[in-house]
Amino acid sequence: IRAAKRPWSCDTFVALPDVTADGSMLLAKNSDRPAGECQPLRYWPRRQSNATSTLRLAYLDIPDVRQSWAHLGGSPYWCWGHELGLNEWGVGIGNEALFTRDLAEHITQSRRGQRPPVGILGMELVRLGLERATTAQEAVTTITELVAAHGQWGSGVPGGPIEEGAYDNSYLVADPREAWVIETSGHRWAARAIRTGTYAISNQPTIRTEWDRASQDLTDHAIEAGWWPANENPRFDFARAYIDPGTPLQVSHVRLQRSRQLLADASRHGKITFDQATRVLRDHYEDTFLGGPYFTAALPDLMTLCMHDSPAGFTWGNTASSAIMLMPDTSDQLPHLWWAAATPCTSVYLPIFPAAASVPNAVALP
Repeated sequence: IRAAKRPWSCDTFVALPDVTADGSMLLAKNSDRPAGECQPLRYWPRRQSNATSTLRLAYLDIPDVRQSWAHLGGSPYWCWGHELGLNEWGVGIGNEALFTRDLAEHITQSRRGQRPPVGILGMELVRLGLERATTAQEAVTTITELVAAHGQWGSGVPGGPIEEGAYDNSYLVADPREAWVIETSGHRWAARAIRTGTYAISNQPTIRTEWDRASQDLTDHAIEAGWWPANENPRFDFARAYIDPGTPLQVSHVRLQRSRQLLADASRHGKITFDQATRVLRDHYEDTFLGGPYFTAALPDLMTLCMHDSPAGFTWGNTASSAIMLMPDTSDQLPHLWWAAATPCTSVYLPIFPAAASVPNAVALP
């Protein structure tokens, strides 16, 4: 019962301009949250602060920056941070919960009364990346520097102890020209540039033996902790070393492979379109040997990309919102997102632009 309550949903993918129908960067996410938790979409204008200002987060204060950029953000009603968002510069970010060895050790320590230092929630890091970056690379730098400085120990679920609601995070970050995946464990991280095609993430690390940027002690920390042999053979594998073996992979791996399959199928039949992106986000394993839901998606058989709360309690909740962000690299088109305010199979996607400097009241209400 305890395991079923862990926040182990969400799915995110990116399609680069070389494989999209209109040549735009496309970043999409299904944000899965506890059943009954609403997730409004709001517009946040530019904000200026003085040099001594601090920013109050859920668990700690951090220095503010002089200039914060305007953005759209989808947030659980109780949270300052975002599950996903798009800023005025066309930087989009979505995150995923990761369950790592560092996290498992923190949970064990906390239950023994040895409280780990609190840190920054993954949702807060999404918002901080949007507020402080004009490019994807700047967002990568913002997020990774904050992870290294503060860690991520805190609950991403209201009303319960940190031990039950804590998770590390992975992120997909994109702008009109570049896309990056960041994967974290405690204070450590690895980041990889995505240079072509598509890339999908779920609730497990995907960076293995190759990355473009990483914590300096990424390998040494794993060796010192006994998670990786001290010799150089085999080649260091970030995902293998840092993933928590006590977390079952089937809750994420099947969904990850399904999104990869659907994206690959779409690419083989031409360029990826908006409609094909919605098809991925609305998937319940239709047109597979599973045949989709036996009765209805509201009575789910499996944990699917489009998540529905299970009466049997084996899914974590519902897809509370879904978004497809489009970032064109042309001066005559504006970055925008298409927003669905509930499970995508039961919703329509509404186009919303950061440049409009507002959102409809109906989608902003908690």
